[in-house]
Amino acid sequence: MQPEHRHSLLRYRSLPTRLVAGVMSGTSLDGVDVAFVQIEGCGQALQFQLLGFATLPYSPALRSQLLRASDGQLPLREAYELDSDLGLVYADAIAEAARQWGIAPGAIAAVGLHGQTVYHNPNRLPAGVTVQIGSAAAVAQRLQTLVVSDFRTNDVAVGGQGAPLVPYCDLLLLRSPLRNRVALNIGGIANLTALPTSATAETLIAFDTGPGNMMIDAAMRHLFGSDYDAAGNVAATGTVNAPLLWQLLANPYFQAPPPKSAGREDFGEEVGRAVAQQALADGISPESIIATLTQLTATTIAEAIGSHCGFASSVDELIIGGGGVHNRTLMRMLGEAMPTVRILPSDECGLPSDAKEAICFAVLANEALCEVPANVPSVTGAARRVVCGAIRIGG
Repeated sequence: MQPEHRHSLLRYRSLPTRLVAGVMSGTSLDGVDVAFVQIEGCGQALQFQLLGFATLPYSPALRSQLLRASDGQLPLREAYELDSDLGLVYADAIAEAARQWGIAPGAIAAVGLHGQTVYHNPNRLPAGVTVQIGSAAAVAQRLQTLVVSDFRTNDVAVGGQGAPLVPYCDLLLLRSPLRNRVALNIGGIANLTALPTSATAETLIAFDTGPGNMMIDAAMRHLFGSDYDAAGNVAATGTVNAPLLWQLLANPYFQAPPPKSAGREDFGEEVGRAVAQQALADGISPESIIATLTQLTATTIAEAIGSHCGFASSVDELIIGGGGVHNRTLMRMLGEAMPTVRILPSDECGLPSDAKEAICFAVLANEALCEVPANVPSVTGAARRVVCGAIRIGG
């Protein structure tokens, strides 16, 4: 490492409090979430405060390009061009969010940049692959600050799934010494972290349960020309089709034990569209297709908790973050599937549900800059704990 780079890291670590921007753009491909997080310390001593949060939507043209890239339809040259362009979009999004919250760009000590996942195949042999685009170099140079990105590849390099990474943050920020909890994030993919009162980084259980909003969104686009089912209103007018639900539940992913991770290859646009087309041809109404896909998400989450969390009969609270928390029909279905569990948004635990993942990537950036390992081998299947993230230095 060059001396000036080491100096930048030492300067960061010497700050009593650090303002870190966490930037997340998930598998739903709806836009960029930016969270400004004030952080003290690292590891078990870490303390945080959310100072501001903003979501900036992707343009329709950019979203279309990202869908093509995620479905493997973009030539390599165009993919590299998209990587550069997306980096500028991220830099502008951070600057605009900072303006909205009255934060001087120069006050940002670091950025945790997840990037946009366009390919995720950790089980490939002889070596797993995970690719997130969005030039970290462009962000570092535009904002003249430290940028941590490429969070997943170190875990994949030591045999892990590269996902999920949020469980480390769930453990730090949501574990209770008094209540057995499950932390659930419903984005494009749904993932959970089991947090019994005794949870540690060595014993943590967490994994992707399967589709969150992703298949619902794909079917909504195909059937209704809308990007999502606002508040679950369409699903509420349909009826769950049992044969279709059982057919979807037969997917071997749901029976596979953790560690496991899912992506657009498993439950993405093409899969959701194909399900909607076939169901429509079978005479199922569009509304009932959406209701059934919503039930699929609820059922697979509930069954995953029952089968793989190790303390299903004593779960006290299910704490939910991510866009799915706004789908009232999905929340109702989850409540019906787990009637003895208190279900609450992560907002009630100090983590605004829409901002949770962006907050987590600010935390993960802080850990990387402090050289604290943040993967959890019991979750990802990695051979050992590693520092997650590659560092770019502006200037």
